[in-house]
Amino acid sequence: MSPVSVVQLSDTHFREDDAPPEGGFAYDTDAAFDAVLPQVTALGPDLIAVTGDVADHGRPAQYRKAADAFARLGVPVNACPGNHDFVDPFTAGIGRAGVGTSRVVEVGPWAFVFCDSSAGLMRLDADGVPTDPEGETRLHNNGALGAREAAVVRRLCAEVTAEHVFLWLHHPPAPPLPLCHDEAYAAEWRALLDDLPTVRGMAGGHTHVPDAYTFEGVPVFVAPSFKNNFSLDPQSWLPPGFRSYRFDDDGSVTSTLHFAPDDPERWPRRPFGRTLRSLFDGEITHAELAAIVAARAAGAS
Repeated sequence: MSPVSVVQLSDTHFREDDAPPEGGFAYDTDAAFDAVLPQVTALGPDLIAVTGDVADHGRPAQYRKAADAFARLGVPVNACPGNHDFVDPFTAGIGRAGVGTSRVVEVGPWAFVFCDSSAGLMRLDADGVPTDPEGETRLHNNGALGAREAAVVRRLCAEVTAEHVFLWLHHPPAPPLPLCHDEAYAAEWRALLDDLPTVRGMAGGHTHVPDAYTFEGVPVFVAPSFKNNFSLDPQSWLPPGFRSYRFDDDGSVTSTLHFAPDDPERWPRRPFGRTLRSLFDGEITHAELAAIVAARAAGAS
């Protein structure tokens, strides 16, 4: 058979039309989508996988915008949620013809299993239905699989007839980035992967730092974001982008990074300083960074 071609979009962070960029420095995600659209369609993928943080803050209007954008891609699109995605509006708002949230998509000898890597934070309502936790608990996490989701992933991987399995999820386990590393979450995946011999790789987003590394002998790919992207070597901002994949019959996976064409006004590749590096190194929190940015803005006014 011919290789299976997939494009991965992640951290699209769609906002309402009148919502300004978060913090005043995030990219215009509508413009980011428009910038990469010609590149994505030129690749002619069999499937587009969207790995979470579809909406910026999980609001219905943000999902309507996302679904309209994904429908323009012209090929099947399947999405899993991220920590910025609230489950009910995500499920209700994404659906369009050709745009879905299936747990498994099979193409040739490959089964693509879509995971909810924030499922461990969910609570059960009075009817036993998983619902989002109160407030913004879901927004601020680095992955929590939970026993229920682990069992679902294990069962799906065992039941598919495909020879090879690839996992799509929002939070990559044990990324080499202290800010986004949660050891309890990594331990969940270590225990689970022992039971998944057909898994050939996994791909996520979340970090906004594109990467590729190996976890427990399994290749892990991290996609760029539409909201903002960073390179740690050299320390600079990157344009919005995406990943493409080739899945071969023998179970091998290759992936390529793609970025929107350079545009110095929209997404300059400017260097960043010690403060932002301190965030990535886990020395300060997002809240502390926001306070520093606000203080600097007040001092400059």
